[in-house]
Amino acid sequence: MIQIQHLPSLATGDPEDAPVPHVLQDPDTGLPWPAPTSPEPAFVTLAQFLFEAVAETTDGCLVEAGGICRHGHPSWLLRLGVI
Repeated sequence: MIQIQHLPSLATGDPEDAPVPHVLQDPDTGLPWPAPTSPEPAFVTLAQFLFEAVAETTDGCLVEAGGICRHGHPSWLLRLGVI
């Protein structure tokens, strides 16, 4: 079973402004991913990651869109459950 972290909503009225839940573990191995050390990218940046097939990981490394860096951090696309 995949763990998902539900963050408290900072939005006051628009449900689309609520934070996206994070996937906390690797779905293949079930092992937990390290906590992010870089800020979550904006939606437009996430879309660019998909278009360019190169994505930033949660610690700032660059990997393929669905990749994990050598430090064990997943791409933001994986962490946010986009792919």
